[in-house]
Amino acid sequence: MSLSPWLVIGSLLTGACSAFLAWYLRRHRGQPGVNWAIVTVLALAVWSVSDGVSLLVFEPTLRLVLETVSWTGMIGAGIAYLAFALDYTGRGPLVRSTGFALLSVVPAATIGLVLTNPLHGLVWSGFRLDPVFGVATVSYEFGPIAYIGLLSGILYATAGTVLVLETAVSYGPVYRTETLWVGLSAVLPCLALATWLFELGPYPQLHLTTIVFLPHLALDAYAIVASGMIELNPSTRRTAQRRAVEDLSDPVVVVNTDDRLVEYNPAAGSTFDLSEAHLGEPFETVATVDLETTPTNRLVTDHEGPESAEFTASVSELTDPSGARVGYIVVFRDVTERRQRRQQQTVMNRVLRHNLRNDLNVVSGYVDLSIEHIDDETIEAYLKRVQSDVDDVLELGEKSRALERTIEALDTSPTTVSIRPLLASLEPGERGRSRVRTDGASRLEIDVPVDLELRTHERVFRTLFANLVENGFEHNDGDSPRVAISYVGLADGMAVFEVADDGPGIPEHELAVLERGEETPLSHGSGLGLWIATWCATALGGEIEFDSGDDGTTVTVCVPAATDAASGSRRAVTRD
Repeated sequence: MSLSPWLVIGSLLTGACSAFLAWYLRRHRGQPGVNWAIVTVLALAVWSVSDGVSLLVFEPTLRLVLETVSWTGMIGAGIAYLAFALDYTGRGPLVRSTGFALLSVVPAATIGLVLTNPLHGLVWSGFRLDPVFGVATVSYEFGPIAYIGLLSGILYATAGTVLVLETAVSYGPVYRTETLWVGLSAVLPCLALATWLFELGPYPQLHLTTIVFLPHLALDAYAIVASGMIELNPSTRRTAQRRAVEDLSDPVVVVNTDDRLVEYNPAAGSTFDLSEAHLGEPFETVATVDLETTPTNRLVTDHEGPESAEFTASVSELTDPSGARVGYIVVFRDVTERRQRRQQQTVMNRVLRHNLRNDLNVVSGYVDLSIEHIDDETIEAYLKRVQSDVDDVLELGEKSRALERTIEALDTSPTTVSIRPLLASLEPGERGRSRVRTDGASRLEIDVPVDLELRTHERVFRTLFANLVENGFEHNDGDSPRVAISYVGLADGMAVFEVADDGPGIPEHELAVLERGEETPLSHGSGLGLWIATWCATALGGEIEFDSGDDGTTVTVCVPAATDAASGSRRAVTRD
């Protein structure tokens, strides 16, 4: 069988497939990229059908008309494919921009010149029949407009392919397979068109681009019809990412590895008085903010204006698809009012606590004097009860002050802490108002490796275990109360400790309060110690569990552990 029927059939089949794809896509009109996809495949259908029919026409005038129609589809397909790629990948506004309108001038002008070519000959000249393989192929000399129009079309199609492939790389497996097929399948037709344009090969008059489009259309049909490419278009994700940043009320800036401003959202523009002119300048210079681009959360200050504003800055690395660091994304949160309110509350608390402590110390002194000079046992018992309540209030004030300092410590960065010396320094009854016995009978046992180190907030860690130790001693009426702290090992990235005592156990109502995480007027604990310990464990990113019985209480404490903490590990731990 000769080659000529297959050349005609291939072109007509491409036209039929293009028409079918346009018909199928009509149900998705209005979705990102779909309208331009329809325009693209219709242009391809015009190109392919006219090209296929023309191969059967040997009459010169009609053959010239069909060649002209074929060129209109060929020129229009490139710009339409670029519009599809922009719209489909979430860059739809660019299609409606002045820049894209300027790009469209080239193909529009080329089509106009193609239709009027007999008048000026700027597109081609010397049109003549030059049959090969038994079909009506033609030859002519390309004019300057032909090269401009066709090369611009190849350039537009290449740009569209790059946009689609970029989506495959950037947005992961949800879009990767379909967009890779669609993007890569456009490469072969572009090569075929370039081969014909530059008259390469033994038969330069043979134009095979429309036939080469067949696998491209087959892959397009598979991606669109079978894989739901249109339903899962990446414009939703790209638009969501852009709007999420633009609409965010917190300032967001992007800086490169040299801390120079690359991008910012409207909130950052208004907060730091940024404009397009500041792009490329050091961010600390244009925003007067002390910025350190180490991925973490920290407090920074904007020094501009009569009063400094304070922000927490959350810094995250920005990497390219290969994993190389290319910059940082910084999200600021204004905490000026919150910190000022906390400072005001702190001052008020300190003043109230100072006055309360002074007044209660006076009351305590008068009660002591009254007890010494009273002979009535009933009144003496009442006064001792008053003395006990005063001591409770004073101890509560001291615990509140310690808790306040612990909260303030969370604003600092964690440090590497040697755990055994810290725990060994917890003396029974180390707070002045504590009711822990200090007669030497109390025993604090430490079973922790000497080399164990954790990166943590030292004050918070100390407060956590100090309250557990104090609770273990305070409620133990035995002759020689004992509290033991032991390091169990690592579990799921957590350092696990146990604090055990031989006391009477924690009452059920106390444990119920801790489990609920709040106190109510009808159900409250008798002290702050265990609540503070629980709060400290949570603040460190850990957790705490209580196992209490008549023979004592064992408290399991889990806090985040650095990887080097394994050197002091005793044994592996399996956590439920």
